[in-house]
Amino acid sequence: MKDPRPMKIEPLKREGLASMVIAKILEEVKMGNLSKGDRLPSERHLAEMFNISRPTIREALRGLSLLGVVESNHGGGVFVTSLEASNLLQPLSFFLALEGAAVEKLYDARRLIEGELAALAARNATPKDVEVLRKLIEDQGRKLGNAEAYRLVDAEFHQCLAQLAQNPFLARAAESLFELGNDFRKIASESSEVLSGSVADHNAILDAVAAGDAEGARVAMVAHMNRVFRTTSMFIETQDDQRGTHAGGAAGAARDTTVTNF
Repeated sequence: MKDPRPMKIEPLKREGLASMVIAKILEEVKMGNLSKGDRLPSERHLAEMFNISRPTIREALRGLSLLGVVESNHGGGVFVTSLEASNLLQPLSFFLALEGAAVEKLYDARRLIEGELAALAARNATPKDVEVLRKLIEDQGRKLGNAEAYRLVDAEFHQCLAQLAQNPFLARAAESLFELGNDFRKIASESSEVLSGSVADHNAILDAVAAGDAEGARVAMVAHMNRVFRTTSMFIETQDDQRGTHAGGAAGAARDTTVTNF
């Protein structure tokens, strides 16, 4: 692992010190002075650099860890993570788990972004690209009985489309949104029937891409997003109903016990 480049740090004012340390280290990452895999200076060294206490440094490092920017190594030391979307989006994933209504907004965004990516892919795809997509869909069909394996190939399919669009900003946004909905899809996609529906959707997208039909690809992708949203929403509603049933059952049992005791 690489040693970090020199960090130009000035002593901080006393207000909101941990937050200011977080901001400074994030800036170093943004500027490229700290890259994935780099080891941060020790707590003692950081405390000296910032001219603050080690407990404040520890608080800042905990905050950066929660953001998915750094991680502790069992061998000692704190390192910059891979900075992949799956790490950086964990706080938002937690928010989605708490706010069911946010899932609808998530899929509103996915419809717009992935629809445009599919349209761009249809304009740019070569016959060789179409063949790569076709093989991915065929692989999905072979994995209908293994939801975990299927999801990996599903991610490859969407990533391949995003690359064909040749717009790294849209591709990164799509990757982030894909990751945010991953926890819900892990359970919602356990059904082979749901997975078969997704394969059919992917084939419709592929047909449009192969034909160079940008609008057709957009429409097919939006239809796919609608299907994924429906199955995800059904899962969330089922989970909510089960929680309500369990709560009601527990309350009923408590009432029955009370009557019996009297």
